[in-house]
Amino acid sequence: MTEHPSAAFARALVAALAEHGVEDYVLSPGSRSGPLAHALAEAGSGNPPLGAPRVRLHVRIDERTAGFLALGVARGRARTGTARPVALVTTSGTAVGNLLPAVMEAHHAGVPLLLLTADRPEELRGVGANQTTTQPGIFGGFVQWSTDEPAPADGDQVPRAARLAATAVARALGDPSRDDMSGAPGPVHLNLSFRDPLGPDGGVWPGVPAAPARPEPRPDGGEPLPAVARGVVVAGDGAGDVARRVAEAHGWPLLAEPTSGARAGRAAIPDYVRLLTSPRGEELVRRTHLVVVVGRPTLSRPVQALIARAPSLHVAGFGARWREAPHHADRVLARVPAAWWGRSDAADPDWLASWRAAAGDTPSPEGWGPRVVAAEVAAAWRGGMLGVVGSSGPVRALDRVMPAARAGGAPTVLANRGLAGIDGTVSTAAGVALGSGRPVLALMGDVTFLHDAGGLLVGPLEQRPALRIVVVNDGGGTLFSTLEHAGGDPDAVERVFLTPHGADLGALCAGYRVPHREVGARDELAAALAAPLTGLEVIEARL
Repeated sequence: MTEHPSAAFARALVAALAEHGVEDYVLSPGSRSGPLAHALAEAGSGNPPLGAPRVRLHVRIDERTAGFLALGVARGRARTGTARPVALVTTSGTAVGNLLPAVMEAHHAGVPLLLLTADRPEELRGVGANQTTTQPGIFGGFVQWSTDEPAPADGDQVPRAARLAATAVARALGDPSRDDMSGAPGPVHLNLSFRDPLGPDGGVWPGVPAAPARPEPRPDGGEPLPAVARGVVVAGDGAGDVARRVAEAHGWPLLAEPTSGARAGRAAIPDYVRLLTSPRGEELVRRTHLVVVVGRPTLSRPVQALIARAPSLHVAGFGARWREAPHHADRVLARVPAAWWGRSDAADPDWLASWRAAAGDTPSPEGWGPRVVAAEVAAAWRGGMLGVVGSSGPVRALDRVMPAARAGGAPTVLANRGLAGIDGTVSTAAGVALGSGRPVLALMGDVTFLHDAGGLLVGPLEQRPALRIVVVNDGGGTLFSTLEHAGGDPDAVERVFLTPHGADLGALCAGYRVPHREVGARDELAAALAAPLTGLEVIEARL
């Protein structure tokens, strides 16, 4: 038996990545990436050959869908276990370019991805070879690190793969001991040249040295917050329960977005958006001494106005790109120091009560509309399901009606808020379900759903996610009707903003062999949500 250099290097790389904790791969078919595909088919089978690592392999036809699926798998794994990079494998040419939207989101959201893109060897570049373009550097500043690797040669496969895997995983995960941008996780790009032959060779899997232990985040006591009487804590996307702890320690109101993971406890203010736009809310904002931002708030203009007007602003954990926090902030930290949730005696004892009284009780929405759908989905999340919510209208409806849970009991709700686009939401939700191994209930609008309808395609040889998607179908991009664009010519606004689509979602789901159910009333939706979840399905809430 004679090993092919490309095949041997592919096996060595998969084995080395496994030693560094990479267990999940999303692959799209192609010829130039054949060496990696053959290696992953062996390692991802139910009975891998001797020496091969066990990996979880997901195959998707569309690289754009594959990119967001990998992003979702990584986020699902991080929420239910240890954060690990997820690898994406593509062939050369336009296949690589299709990863860009997911790479951009992963960069801004701090999600570790390994982009393994196959390429022609040096002698076939710049000579008009088929499916060949300039792949090195294609992702620009959206990757933490990139390398253009020459085609493998005899004898160098194992040591080169070991070095490459160690560097790639370390850069993707970031350095938790650092307080600068090099500590942020994100995607890395390995552009891998492969020379013919590209097919399987029946070679053996190599032994790879064990990976060194990663550094743990250093403890950070930090300096306490200023001792002021009247503060406000804003919990943005990914803030975590620590935001609740800061608010309750100081007796300050907590304004928590649905995807913050902090919408719980006695300090959480329901429907804070309505309050901030009321005369009483504006008075409370004027009396505020300090605003503390944890996570990255992205949903509402009233919250952004509160932050902009803050006499003093302290920011921590402002997403992966935490250095991009508002420029007028007095302090910007990568993480929330433990000293911030130390008990304070400086708070005005009536301050939190004033906010709660002004907010009042959030009435349950009546009738049939986006907020009713959001309220029913939020109630279903309390049963322990993981949540995914699309950008645009549904997440804002959810922000208005989602109640505060008991302390420490906020549901896990994820969203692509790194760039807050509607791209890849179906695929992300499927990835969260596959990565976490738990059922997922997703809420999204019809335009968001149609934008990623290809995410419904799961081949008969692939694992199907336990995913229920609730689609709010109001016939187009109605979010724009609430923005300043609505003041334009009605016909123009309808065509270029509201974009009515006239699509038959049931027929679309049937084409993908995905169960579909249409509901038109609150009790019908509640019954559909209460039914057992057995796989991938769509509930269309027709408005």
